[in-house]
Amino acid sequence: MGELDGRIAIVTGAGRGIGFGIATRLCKAGATAVIAEFNPQTGNEAVAKLTAEGYTAHFHQTDVTNADSVNALTDAIKAKFGRIDILVNNAGLAEIGPTETFPLDKWYKQVDVMYNGVYLCIQSVGRVMLEQRKGVILNISSIGGLGAWPMRSAYNSAKAAVISLTENIGTEWARRGVRVVSVAPGVTRTAILQQMVDEGIASLTQYNKRTPMGRVGEVDEIASVVQFLVSDRASYITATTVTVDGGWTAWGNLPL
Repeated sequence: MGELDGRIAIVTGAGRGIGFGIATRLCKAGATAVIAEFNPQTGNEAVAKLTAEGYTAHFHQTDVTNADSVNALTDAIKAKFGRIDILVNNAGLAEIGPTETFPLDKWYKQVDVMYNGVYLCIQSVGRVMLEQRKGVILNISSIGGLGAWPMRSAYNSAKAAVISLTENIGTEWARRGVRVVSVAPGVTRTAILQQMVDEGIASLTQYNKRTPMGRVGEVDEIASVVQFLVSDRASYITATTVTVDGGWTAWGNLPL
C-alpha cells in the first residue's frame, strides 16, 4: 500500500523536469496524477511514460494564466473523480537579463505563469478542497525567492510572491482542512539547467562551488520532499516554505 493510494493529484507544468519528477514520485506512492500541461506534446509524452510504468496518469491541456482554462481543469477533474486531494503548482519558466533593458513581455509572462497562475490554481482547486474540508496545495517556489540574484528580478520577485502567498493562504485555510505549503529548490539538474550550461549562461562548476554540499540537486531529491509534504506524515505543516538546496541559502558564501 502506498501512502498516497487513491488520491487525485494535479501537477501543473509536469511535462518535464521537476514537475515530471514530482508526478512520478506521487504515482509511485499510489496517487493518480493529472498532468496539467500547456504543451500537449510534452503532456501526452509524460502520461505515456507514466502509464508504461504501470501508473495511472491523465493529461489535461491547461493554461495556468487563464482563469477559464484553470476552472475547466478543476471542473473536469472534479467531475471525473469526485474530488481533488493534491495540487502541486509547478509550472514555470526562467528569463534572465539586465533590468534596465528587460522586455516587458518577458516580465509579464513570468509573473503571469509563476505568480498569477499559482493564485488562479489555488483559488479554483481550493474551492473544491474547502468544500471537502480536506486537501493539500504545494507551491514550487525557489531559493531565488529568498535572496537577490542579479539579472533575475522578474523570476525572483515572482518566486518571493509565491512564498508570501503560501503563508497568507495557508494561515487563512488552516482551520478549514486545507494545508498550503511551499518548496524552494536550489539549483537542480534538469534539461533546462543543462541547456543553460551548454549556452554559457550558467556554470555547473560555479554552482557546485557555491553549494556547501558541493553539488547541485537531483530532481528526485526535490520530488521526495514534495511527497512527504503532501502526505499525512506532514499533517501539522502548513503556511511555510521548505528549502531543498544543499545549504545554499544558509551559507554566507565565505570560502569553506
